[in-house]
Amino acid sequence: MKRILSICFFLLTVIAAGAQPLLNEKKYVDSLTALEQRAANDSIKARAAFLLSDFWSYSDTAKALHYLQAGKQYSGSNRYLQAVHCFYEAGYFFDTDMDKALQLYAKSAELFAPFAQKESYVFQARAWRNSGALYQRKNDLKKMVDLILTKSVPLAQKAGDNVMLGGYYADVGMVFMNERLHAKAAFYLDKALAYYGKAKPPLHMELQALLFTTDNYVYWDSLPRAKIFLDRAGALLEPYPESEHNLDFSHSAAIYYRTAGNPARSVAYLERGIALAEKLNKRYKLAALRYQQYEAYFEQGKYEAARKTLQQAIDETPVSINGNLMLYFKSMSQTYEKMGNLPRAYDWLKKFNTVRDSVYPERLKSELTTIESKYNGAEKEKRIIQLQAEQRDALMKAKNQRLMNWLLGIAGLALLTITLLLVIFYRNSRRQARQKLTEMQQQQELQLANAIMEGEERERRRVARDLHDGLGGALSGIRIKLSGHQKEQPAPRLEEVIDQLEDSIGELRRIARNMMPESLLKSGLEAALRDLCESLMNEHTDIEFQAYGIQADMPTATQANIFRIVQELLSNAIRHAQASKIILQCIQNDRTFLITAEDNGRGFDTAAMSASKGIGLTNIQNRVQYMKGRFDIESAPNEGTIINIEVYV
Repeated sequence: MKRILSICFFLLTVIAAGAQPLLNEKKYVDSLTALEQRAANDSIKARAAFLLSDFWSYSDTAKALHYLQAGKQYSGSNRYLQAVHCFYEAGYFFDTDMDKALQLYAKSAELFAPFAQKESYVFQARAWRNSGALYQRKNDLKKMVDLILTKSVPLAQKAGDNVMLGGYYADVGMVFMNERLHAKAAFYLDKALAYYGKAKPPLHMELQALLFTTDNYVYWDSLPRAKIFLDRAGALLEPYPESEHNLDFSHSAAIYYRTAGNPARSVAYLERGIALAEKLNKRYKLAALRYQQYEAYFEQGKYEAARKTLQQAIDETPVSINGNLMLYFKSMSQTYEKMGNLPRAYDWLKKFNTVRDSVYPERLKSELTTIESKYNGAEKEKRIIQLQAEQRDALMKAKNQRLMNWLLGIAGLALLTITLLLVIFYRNSRRQARQKLTEMQQQQELQLANAIMEGEERERRRVARDLHDGLGGALSGIRIKLSGHQKEQPAPRLEEVIDQLEDSIGELRRIARNMMPESLLKSGLEAALRDLCESLMNEHTDIEFQAYGIQADMPTATQANIFRIVQELLSNAIRHAQASKIILQCIQNDRTFLITAEDNGRGFDTAAMSASKGIGLTNIQNRVQYMKGRFDIESAPNEGTIINIEVYV
């Protein structure tokens, strides 16, 4: 797998500007060459030379070695730059001497370890990741994943580099995808794209993650999801038609369109990619594209063209990766088998088993035995295949008939279920509509009751004020004048008139106080209720008032409502029940207000009361309902009455 190049550590503006080195290679190389020749100090020249060595290591090893040696000379005795040289020297041997490259990467990580800085963490993370890539070439995928997750990822986290983290998770996702563990692959690829979303990665890295995700969803039979990521990758590459990464895009697009049943478009992408790979001299990717072209020919039944293309892929593979060899050898065996050339199929299968047994020694030569059996009894197998095909046809017909019966049954059941659901939905809608209408009516009734009670209270205050200030003042003036006249000319009849006038004034004041007691406005609810009880007591009626926890911060309208409720209760007990003893309890617990009125009066039949309620009880119930409370009556003839009221304040 291609190593990921990164120049994120380079601090100079001219290099940082080349954020997409592989997408604009000429500009990238020219800027580094100019920097290596004209930089102000040897440190910058060394870094530029190392980057040039890394770039040319893929296509021109002579140039790569030249710049590697130049960078070493520029480094001098600088221990940090010596570590950088060791890292890029490992890159130089990456494709030619994997064991030496592994040793150099381990040494570079050791040399960087004393430097506790972000750039050092970045180099160490890359060294371990590239070591993982080498272990992948040795078909030790477990070691590769272990190095990335236990070495590279923690170092990238210490460096705070979201781009590197995204790249490493994309590598792990690629491994799981190749092992057909698509759910795990999707998990790590999603993490990669999430980290890229937090940063601005080089386009080639984001492109790689998008194409890995595309391939994974294709292999996972999720073509709609695959198309989303394929289109995103195409949009990234559109400004760079000659970039090497168009080879990767052509490879993924060919797989997608072939799987989606559009072979013509798949072949078009392959032809475009092969032409560019030949132009750029990218032999490894050219081999991968050839193999996809082989699969397209194979699926179309063009076995001779498929064989030639596959042989080209084998010849053009620059590195002997056992995994690829196994795939190519087995595919060649299958191709010769389809062409009817069983001896050649047998030869290629033996090559496949030789490589496979070197990688997976626990797998014996079961497939070799199978091909030998085919070779020894070809005619017999043709007859067996024919009989099996006839049997499959018969089974398929029976299966299709059963499937049709099931589909008809399911369709009927679905229709019945939908009808039932529509009926239930219609009934629920009607019930909800009725319930909503009822709630609206109740709300309107409460609003109307509230408006009526507020109007009553305003009218009571107005009448009480007029009686007290108007008629009361006038009567008091008359009494004063008559009293003065009585002093000047005493008359018995006049004294009697003055006494009657005094009684009228007192009754007037009592009526005004009952309509709107001054103590309720000045002293609060508890004081007003106590005054009310005292004012209603006489020689025939005793009222015991008990108050607990009544708070003074209740709204005035709420206090007025409770006062009117109690006033009506006491009035009913005195006038209608003719009670001689009344106990009134008022208790407040947080936002709950409890009223209990108990008397020893005549009592009444509650069943008869429900048929015809008086105005007093109706007023009480309206006020209780307005305050969202409860109203309970316990009474029987000649046994007194107990009324419990609970309202919310």
